[in-house]
Amino acid sequence: MSSETKDFEIRLLMAVRKTLIAVAKDTMTKPGLRHPLSEQTQKMMSDCLDIISSRQISIEKKSKSHTKMQPVYTDEQTVQSVSVDDLKKTLN
Repeated sequence: MSSETKDFEIRLLMAVRKTLIAVAKDTMTKPGLRHPLSEQTQKMMSDCLDIISSRQISIEKKSKSHTKMQPVYTDEQTVQSVSVDDLKKTLN
């Protein structure tokens, strides 16, 4: 597979994944209300997301970059290291 083809496939997978997630978010309903999408459609979306994830992992493993993959949580606070010397410079 050429680099150009691989890049296109990665972009395609990302676009489809983001679109499916956006549809899921946009159609989310409050508990107790009927969801606008049928259960079958929801299952199909879930299956597609699973296939996309599997393919993305396969591509990452082939390129040896899968070891760098880590989950990112939006509510996770990041810790930043600061040297004492830099802190002293900032305070003065």
